[in-house]
Amino acid sequence: MKRKGFTLVELLVVIAIIGMLVGLLLPAVQQAREAARRMSCSSNMRQLALAMLNYEVSHRTLPPAYTRGNTNNHSYADWNGLVFILPQIEQQAVYDQLDLSKDWNDTSVNTSGISNKSAVETDIAPFRCPTTPHQHSYISDYAADTLLCVAYASVKKAIDEGLIKNRPSEHKEYWESALSPWYLSPDFGELRRPRSMAEIRDGTSQSMLYFEDAGRPSEYRAGEYLSENCEGSQWADYLAYYDTNEFPLQNYCNNNETYSFHNSGCNHSFCDGSVHFISDSTDPDVYVSLFTYKAGDLSGSDW
Repeated sequence: MKRKGFTLVELLVVIAIIGMLVGLLLPAVQQAREAARRMSCSSNMRQLALAMLNYEVSHRTLPPAYTRGNTNNHSYADWNGLVFILPQIEQQAVYDQLDLSKDWNDTSVNTSGISNKSAVETDIAPFRCPTTPHQHSYISDYAADTLLCVAYASVKKAIDEGLIKNRPSEHKEYWESALSPWYLSPDFGELRRPRSMAEIRDGTSQSMLYFEDAGRPSEYRAGEYLSENCEGSQWADYLAYYDTNEFPLQNYCNNNETYSFHNSGCNHSFCDGSVHFISDSTDPDVYVSLFTYKAGDLSGSDW
């Protein structure tokens, strides 16, 4: 007996059903993948935060956000703060190759037999967010955000409109976060130095420590790729730090502002070693309370 096959109409119906199922399942698969990537990013930031706390136990201060070689108060040249926690994240071999009395990109040969520039041309996994689309070499998607500059137009407007409350500060031009650089400031004529945990007066669980600034040197604004013009992308470069000058306070752009490629928010590590995902819809005044380290502006738990 001759076997009957599928008709063309039946095949089209089956194909249509399969297409509908794929259309329904694909967003769920993509969401699951991004959830896994965001968890991996959170794990990276927790590893960096714990390394900084271990550094603090040994040195009695948090690591500097960055150093500049313009003061006799220390012997370091121009370096990003991540360099100082390399031993705490199992990168002692890289650390031992460096001469911190020379700049991070110095090309002269060290006693280790290699130059700083060559030694820092190493990809270090905990410095990279897996959600970032352009995976450049030798970069860090995480950085110190040292200041929130209140005099810049969009931030000042937010304060004037009551979205952000004014708060006490030693400097009227900016509010500071927990990590401080180590250098003699030519703008303010003062020595800025690393802080101890005892100086985090707003509480370690209420004070941000490290931030996402993902995608550099590629420049993005609101998810749109613009150029390759962002500075400070390499993990050893002292210019990897940034100051917040724009409102909204995150995910406006990644040109030296807090930015991620996660959906609707950014991961932040805190001074107690925890990591929290801060939504873009978070009250900006609450965000500032979490940013500052001794303004007496505790944010509670509603974030």
